[in-house]
Amino acid sequence: MEYKANNLFYAAGEDLHNTFRVRLEMTEPVDPDALRKAVDLAVRRYPYFSVKMIRRDEEYVLVSNDAPMPVTPGGRAIPLGGEESSGHLMAVAWTENLIYVDTVHFLMDGGGQFPFVKTLLYCYLAILHPEEEFDISGIALPDSEISVEEAEDDPFPEEPVPTDEIGLDRRPEEVLMLQDQPEGYTGRDGWTSFRMKVGQKDMMRFASSVDGSPASFIASVMYRAITELHPDEDLPVVCGMQHQYRRALRKPYSHNCHVNIIPIVYTGKMRDKSLELLNTMGRGVMIVRGDDANDLLSVNDHVMNEKKIRGLTLEEKRDYMKEFVLKSIGKNTFEVSYVGRVSFSGMEKYISNFSPTLDMRLSGGISIEVFTVADAFCIHIMQRNSDTKYVDRFVSLLRENGIHCETEVPDHFEINDLVLP
Repeated sequence: MEYKANNLFYAAGEDLHNTFRVRLEMTEPVDPDALRKAVDLAVRRYPYFSVKMIRRDEEYVLVSNDAPMPVTPGGRAIPLGGEESSGHLMAVAWTENLIYVDTVHFLMDGGGQFPFVKTLLYCYLAILHPEEEFDISGIALPDSEISVEEAEDDPFPEEPVPTDEIGLDRRPEEVLMLQDQPEGYTGRDGWTSFRMKVGQKDMMRFASSVDGSPASFIASVMYRAITELHPDEDLPVVCGMQHQYRRALRKPYSHNCHVNIIPIVYTGKMRDKSLELLNTMGRGVMIVRGDDANDLLSVNDHVMNEKKIRGLTLEEKRDYMKEFVLKSIGKNTFEVSYVGRVSFSGMEKYISNFSPTLDMRLSGGISIEVFTVADAFCIHIMQRNSDTKYVDRFVSLLRENGIHCETEVPDHFEINDLVLP
């Protein structure tokens, strides 16, 4: 079987891996034999993830990979696409009570990967706990039918679609960049994870009372923390809010990468505004900028890129797409991603924490991933160094607003390298 490689793959290189890993903290020690069997079962349901990338003349192509998907002990993030992963662009690792699912972000985004994670968890827990009855209506079982739309490798139209832009992209030319956060892969050994939990009732009580959302609230709190620590900075602060455009594409089940970045711009005039007002403003920007008409601009970008790279050499494609990716993501002071409340189909009792970890090369220096497990928001703040000042102030602001926050000991995190053909 052969699949079309997303044109985003051409942006990849030694200085841009764009990989991410999902960290699942289980309530029990990992059983490696059961995990190996579960991975094989999950791959059977998602054959379009069991691929390797090859070079064919001046382009990349994804082809089926019959080699077993790697399941490695120790938790190390092995290089993807190379010999150690048998060419696979996905891999699974484990250590103690942690399971990691590693992926090339150009292959899929979190919305595309999460169904695989649910299937993997179900297969794993069904082996260990056959007495349990999970809600299988929300899980794609290994032998269930794969829809054409889900497996489609090129879900985009051939020509740009008509659209009217709603809401201007007012991203300023200059924004506050945190100079105490090393750029690119500089200081990669110091990349640090800060994980915390907030009760769902506490968070929603505050967010809903000010007509906001968990995402806009978290953005508002981090904005306030940054400005309090940089009182003399006049440049705007920009939060890059991650957003999926599957709905506008009319492909809700697509496994491809469909991530858009909505810039929430905080100018100096907002420095002393209340969290309530900041939250409402952020939510308003997300509603307007996340409109289907704006999302279709991202669809058209993809279509135009296909036309522009057609006929180019591989090196020319790399240069063009890398410039596009870096420019389209834009300069952000920090980023926030929240996919909404997602059901684990009753498997929550075996999961104590869930956190995606990103390649920070494309980050402004601080990235926040928010996920829900059972009755808690799992907040994961990633930095390119171990300085705790931003996180400390962030946590203090939560507590000052009556939101109880449980914090974990910070730890170093790594990402997978990507080996190109």
